[in-house]
Amino acid sequence: MQGNGFKIFLIGFFLALSGYYLYPSVQNYLINREMDSLTEEERVDYEQENLAHIRQVREKALKLGLDLLGGMHVTLEVRVEALIRELATDTDATFDEVLAEARRQADTEGTPIIDAFVSEFEARDSEGRLSRYFRNDDLGITRRSSNDEVATYLRTEASEAVDRAIEIIRDRVDRYGVTEPSIQKQGTRRIVVELPGIDDEERIRGLLRGTARLEFRLMGDPAELTRSLQSIIQYYEPEVDTTDAAAADTTLGVDQLLAQGETGPTNRLLDVMQPVGQGVTFGRVSEQDTSAVTQLLKDSRVRDFLPQGVSLMYTSSPIGTTEEGFEVFDLLGVRGEVELGGETITDARVDFDQFTNVPEVTMTMNSEGSRTWARLTGANVGRNVAIVLDNVVYSYPVVEQRITGGRSNISGLDSRNEAQDIVTVLKSGALPAPVEIIQERTVGPSLGAASISAGLNSVILGLILVALFMMMYYRTGGVVANLALVLNLIFVLGILAGFNATLTLPGIAGIVLTIGMAVDANVLIFERIREEQSTGRTLKAAIQGGYSKALSAIFDANITTFFVGVILYSFGIGPIQGFAVTLMAGILSSMFTAIVFTRIIFDYLVIDRRMTVSYG
Repeated sequence: MQGNGFKIFLIGFFLALSGYYLYPSVQNYLINREMDSLTEEERVDYEQENLAHIRQVREKALKLGLDLLGGMHVTLEVRVEALIRELATDTDATFDEVLAEARRQADTEGTPIIDAFVSEFEARDSEGRLSRYFRNDDLGITRRSSNDEVATYLRTEASEAVDRAIEIIRDRVDRYGVTEPSIQKQGTRRIVVELPGIDDEERIRGLLRGTARLEFRLMGDPAELTRSLQSIIQYYEPEVDTTDAAAADTTLGVDQLLAQGETGPTNRLLDVMQPVGQGVTFGRVSEQDTSAVTQLLKDSRVRDFLPQGVSLMYTSSPIGTTEEGFEVFDLLGVRGEVELGGETITDARVDFDQFTNVPEVTMTMNSEGSRTWARLTGANVGRNVAIVLDNVVYSYPVVEQRITGGRSNISGLDSRNEAQDIVTVLKSGALPAPVEIIQERTVGPSLGAASISAGLNSVILGLILVALFMMMYYRTGGVVANLALVLNLIFVLGILAGFNATLTLPGIAGIVLTIGMAVDANVLIFERIREEQSTGRTLKAAIQGGYSKALSAIFDANITTFFVGVILYSFGIGPIQGFAVTLMAGILSSMFTAIVFTRIIFDYLVIDRRMTVSYG
């Protein structure tokens, strides 16, 4: 083995390095197998006790792609028109009409919404200035700013909003614990998110879409809400004979109006909502009727009946279920003015109520928020304060005393997962503009498991067939080539794990192709050795000549293929990149094992052990 010391060191070093990078994958496999054997409760406890270790192992383990692990592929679109409305410092009916038309053109014609907005505005008023809607002295938008300057300002803000949304979504996904997510910008307002290993799709949808706009608001006056409810119910009463005094009496209570509706034509509102009129609760609505109730309450006359500055919002958690199994939510009267915003929150964590052990979210505010919260609670003792997240009321506790120290709680949550998701979005920050899911694709875990099984079977079958052929045709040389093949496979997986690459189904196809290419170099070498032996040269000289003469052909074939892999990776996307990664890793590994590893084995057998090696 003289003269091969450095080569042996390289093989040992790369083998140890591959083992180091693949060890977390082995750990991850053992952890998953242990967790699969546990019950649901035991599994949750195990995850909580070993959360840090599990996350560390999964971060370092060989990543599996969406097609192998199962999961979600989601395309999100940032609602730029909502951002435009938010940036506007003043609006009117013309602004609303222009923005609605711009949205229509963007949806139907594919026109960039800002371009459509500017064009539509100028088409309606060629002398008009958009600056009257977007005055912002800090950013250089004054009354004299041209429409082009305003358009540039809007495009800059929209681009930054999409980039900021990507950062926030990535932070939320990382906090959720998704392994190797893929989050990429597509076009000017779309974000493509791939989340392998997801099994709670609805939870992920909420996590991605939630704008995380936390607000503290006062609730409406109970007496005013009750009077409004009576007026709205009366408004939707069907027309009856005007001589009927009861029908003409607008002072009837809620119970009387309900009883009256049972004897004649039905009331459209009462058909889909159960009125309450007690405290701050306006009514109760079954989940399948929420859209119908919302539509009825959008009527301009109905909005006039509501107390000034009060809007109606649903609770986040149901208060019960109907006989048919539909969840029922309370509809609450909440004041429109935001007393305190979520930007004052500096920390949030999941806690449990000391009496009921129900999960809740504890929030800590900065100094400014603490002062405002103390003033707000001190001035409204005995009244309800709503904690609103994304226009949904999570809790509305009665203030019992002035609260100092800047601490508050969100209670009334269904599960620890819901509490954790709220903490996630609060810590990640609010999205600069709402996003909506415009495309969604789901790969089930069973399909992913089937892909893994099929991929492993193809790799194993490929190994067996190639190994059998090499042993039968090249005898001892074939056995050595098979050892190199196994080492090559270890190196390929080690390279993927070391570079934190993701193994996909096309990647497995690349590995299968690599298996065939790995023995190709050995075939070239063995044939050259046989040619050298046929000229009467000794076995030692034949081996030396065979490796020397085959080297140029091996390099030419593999380097050109490697460059093809580089091109595929550079210009391809998704599955093509997965194939290119394993192809390039396989080429590098197969060249090393074919030229270095097999040569060391043959030198040891022929020179040190003085054995006769057969090449078929």
